[in-house]
Amino acid sequence: MQNRVFLRGKAVHCALGERIDDIVTCMRERRVHMSDMSLALINVDYSRPYFRLPETNGNPTPDNETRFYEILFRVVEQATADAGLTREEIDRTAVFFGSTSIDIPIYESRYRSSSHILSQTSSGYGNIANEVAARLNTQAACYTFTTACTSSANGVLFASNMIAQGFIERALVVGYDLFCNIGFCGFEAMKLISPPPYRPFDKNRQGIIMGEGCGAVVLDRKSAQPGDFYCLGGANACDTHSVTTHDPQGKAIAVVMREALRQAGIDTGEIDAVKAHATGSYHNDQTECNGLKQVFQGRMPPVTGLKPFVGHTVGACGVVELILFSEAVKHGFIPATLGFESLDEGLAIAPLAESLPVQTGTFLLNYFGFGGNCVSLVISNKP
Repeated sequence: MQNRVFLRGKAVHCALGERIDDIVTCMRERRVHMSDMSLALINVDYSRPYFRLPETNGNPTPDNETRFYEILFRVVEQATADAGLTREEIDRTAVFFGSTSIDIPIYESRYRSSSHILSQTSSGYGNIANEVAARLNTQAACYTFTTACTSSANGVLFASNMIAQGFIERALVVGYDLFCNIGFCGFEAMKLISPPPYRPFDKNRQGIIMGEGCGAVVLDRKSAQPGDFYCLGGANACDTHSVTTHDPQGKAIAVVMREALRQAGIDTGEIDAVKAHATGSYHNDQTECNGLKQVFQGRMPPVTGLKPFVGHTVGACGVVELILFSEAVKHGFIPATLGFESLDEGLAIAPLAESLPVQTGTFLLNYFGFGGNCVSLVISNKP
C-alpha cells in the first residue's frame, strides 16, 4: 500500500455494549455478557450459549426488521459523527458492507409471519448497502461482501486499497450480523457450538460460541486526531483445499500473512502482536497455528483472540474485532485470551493469558473464513 489510510472514525454495538469506553473496561476487567438461545425451533429441548446484543435503554424488543435497521443506522451515524465528517465529505464517502447473514434475520421473520410463504424473497445482496447510502444521502458507490467470516475484513482491505490508490476519497466500512436461525441451527447441526467457557487455542476447546455484532469504521487519507490507527497493507486469497475448510497444514494461510506483510512493507520482526482469528474449533485453531509457525519461525510475537469477549460475530468480526483491538491498544493494553488455560502441544502456541501493556505498535490481524477465504490486515499507530 503506497499511502497510509487512517481509521478516522468508528462505532460498534456488541455483546459488551455500544460505548467504546465501557467495552474497553469490560475487556480490561475480563467481563463478558452471555445469553442462552433455545433450539426449540428444531424441536429440541435444550439451549446453546450466545452473545446477544443488549437492548438499548431497556426498551422492549421491536420486530426484527425494525430492530435490524435501528441498530445499523445508529452505528453508521455514530461512526460518521466520530469521524467528524462534513456534509460535503459524506457526499463522497463510498459504502462497503460485509455480512454473512445479510438480510436473513429479516427474511426469517417475514417467512414465519406470512401466510404466503412462497412469495417471500430475500431483499438481495446490495440492498442493505444501498439503504445505508440512502440514509447518509451519499452519492458514492456501494459494495457488498459476503465471504463468510472474512466479509467485513475484505471490506476493510478493498476500501483501504482503493483509497490508497486514489480510486475513492474515503469509505464507510460496515460489518453486521444479527442472530439468524439458519446460521445458529446450522452450526449446532455440525456440532460446532461449544458449551461455555469459550476456549480458543486451549487443549480442551470444544468449538465456537456465536454472537451478534455491528461495527463501522470510516477510512480516510487523513486522521481525526494524533494516535489514530492506519492500515499499512493486507492480503486475501481463497484456499481451495476443500469446499468448507482450509488446508490443515496452514500453507495458504501462511501465504496470505506473508503477502500482507509484503504489501505493508515490513518484516515479521516488526509485528508487535497478532490478533488471531482463534475461533476455538479444533480444525480452525490447528490450521491458524500451523500457518503462524511457518511465518514467524520460532520468533512468535504475542498472540491473542477476542471472540471470548463478544462471540464469533461471523461476517461482522472483521470490523468489530478491528475496533475492539485498536481501541484496547489506544487505552494501553492488548486483551488477554479469555478461557485459555491448558497448552495444546499440537498447536504449540500459548495466547496471552494476561493483558499485555502496550500503547503503540504494528499489528497483524487475521480472519479465516468458512469455505477457505483468508484475510490478513496490518495496522499501526506508530508515529
